[in-house]
Amino acid sequence: MSKTAKEVVTGFGNLYDAMQHCANGVRWKASVIKYLQNGLTNTEKLRQEILVGTYKLGRQIEFKVYEPKERNVVAMRFRDRQVQRSLLHNYLASELTRHFIYDNAAGQAGKGPDFSIRRIKIMLEKAHRLYGDNVYAYTYDIKSFFGSTRHDVAKAAVRKRVRDDWACRLVEQIIDSFPGDVGIGLGSDVAQYIELAVLDDLDHFIKEQLRVRFYARYMDDFVIITDGKEHAAEYRKAIEQELARIHLQLHPKKCRVVPVSRGFKWLGFRIRVKPSGKILVTLNKDKIYHERRKLKKMVRLAKSGKLPRETADTSLRCWAAHAVHGNNYNVIKKMHEYYRNLWRDVNV
Repeated sequence: MSKTAKEVVTGFGNLYDAMQHCANGVRWKASVIKYLQNGLTNTEKLRQEILVGTYKLGRQIEFKVYEPKERNVVAMRFRDRQVQRSLLHNYLASELTRHFIYDNAAGQAGKGPDFSIRRIKIMLEKAHRLYGDNVYAYTYDIKSFFGSTRHDVAKAAVRKRVRDDWACRLVEQIIDSFPGDVGIGLGSDVAQYIELAVLDDLDHFIKEQLRVRFYARYMDDFVIITDGKEHAAEYRKAIEQELARIHLQLHPKKCRVVPVSRGFKWLGFRIRVKPSGKILVTLNKDKIYHERRKLKKMVRLAKSGKLPRETADTSLRCWAAHAVHGNNYNVIKKMHEYYRNLWRDVNV
């Protein structure tokens, strides 16, 4: 006999593994150290609270982040993160994603920005063979996606896809923990999966009702690749009507209709197709300027003893690892040269 979602999520081994995963990167924090010192006891206590139904989400901490843009983030208590990790990893992720289209790429194991870039390149190659030089990209962005999602819409999206009632009620408790009736807070992996599910119907509508062959989505950014710009008004109207059903809107300034020969922005890159069919994937200039400013600040802090040099080195390695997925050999080379010169410059 198969176990219920509750039995799987509250299994001691699963909860303990979730605790260890949540501790990665924050083991230096005093609160985390204290929790881990009694990790076995705390995990069993948490497990019993869930089993008898006395578990409640704790108070959240709200703060702002300013990179890549200003956003409100919600931080949860460590024990709440432990529960959500076990829920997501051991049940919820597979339950939600079994409905998703293949090119819904955000936040899922085995997918991510690099996966999405590769899929876009495959679509462009096929579109170029089919349509020649008449290939257009229709790019869309949803206005204040997380902040505009209604709680009743999010709950309905989860209920439609999750078969276990106990898991649904736990997810609904997480949704209700965000203030008001509108807005899903950033900072929780479960919240990201909830938002992926909210737009799942839109994905199927575009693929199955509009019959769009080349379509991809990364959270609230999505793109249609097709022949010509004749369908742009028709598709936009249909998408706006579909979004209105869940009380969301397209961003009026971030939707574009462009020939792929000119290029379009996607996940920090600019993607364009040459007349020969060759696809060029280059970093957006603002991403390059941002990394230069960031490295200069880090080197200045490292020289004054306020930051380990390894932190600046890691930042450059991570940036280069992302940039290498495009045609950015010279850009990466120049960035490494710029970084070396920062250490030589006595004025930095």
